[in-house]
Amino acid sequence: MIYEKAFAKINLALEVGQLEEDGYHSVQNLMVPIDLYDELFFQKSIQDTIECEVSIEDNICLKAIKLFKEKFNINQCVSITLSKNIPIMAGLAGGSSDAAATLRGLNRLFETKATYEDLYELACQLGSDVPFFLKVQTAMCTGHGEIIQPLDIYLGNIPFLIIKPAFGLSTKEIYQNYHWSGISKNTMIQKLITAIQEKDFDLMDEYIFNDLQEVALTTSPELAEVFHKIEGLSYVPHVSGSGPSIFILNAKTIDMENIKALDDSLEFYLCHTI
Repeated sequence: MIYEKAFAKINLALEVGQLEEDGYHSVQNLMVPIDLYDELFFQKSIQDTIECEVSIEDNICLKAIKLFKEKFNINQCVSITLSKNIPIMAGLAGGSSDAAATLRGLNRLFETKATYEDLYELACQLGSDVPFFLKVQTAMCTGHGEIIQPLDIYLGNIPFLIIKPAFGLSTKEIYQNYHWSGISKNTMIQKLITAIQEKDFDLMDEYIFNDLQEVALTTSPELAEVFHKIEGLSYVPHVSGSGPSIFILNAKTIDMENIKALDDSLEFYLCHTI
């Protein structure tokens, strides 16, 4: 049996450009893997199956299996048991990470000796975020998110609190409601990288940004209510990706009793960068 971890991510910087002719936005996306992960177990089987305690429609892992087997002319089948720890529709890219872990796991299970470039080609066909998860590394993702530029910065296990509301948000809807401002944020990104290198949490909070945050808050009054309640406790909340997950830096300083008292339906995940 083959075992793979599929790590979640948060966005420390997400600049979304104008809508291009292919229907996608260009991005500059500083993505950071965190120690919240799904677990995948692979074994050969008589048919391709995904077993998961959470019902997931249109499971991307099945698409990954199909692409991988076609690419390497594999006739055998695989059974994957997927243990979900990353909440779905949360802005943490759990599905994309599962897909990347599936490609890695199949490569090991069938001993195909596929190169990173081979897996990258398949990952790009599965989704813009999937290539990032082929390796566990902080990176700037550009293009539509598929161009991966690893960053030589050490995050040093920065503690985060992730707050997940009980509802999900549609990434497609958030992007459809987004309008490009035309203003470059390259300077903010460079200042953020400097703040990360200096482990200056106050500066990080100042320069972390997400072009989709205001769209998510406007689209979902329920999310906006949670967000502003957190602000009312004098914390600096940030929406990850298209939401609805919210994260707070430097979790060691957080009064968890006050945070948990905000709403009984909220889920909380204490995490670190990796």
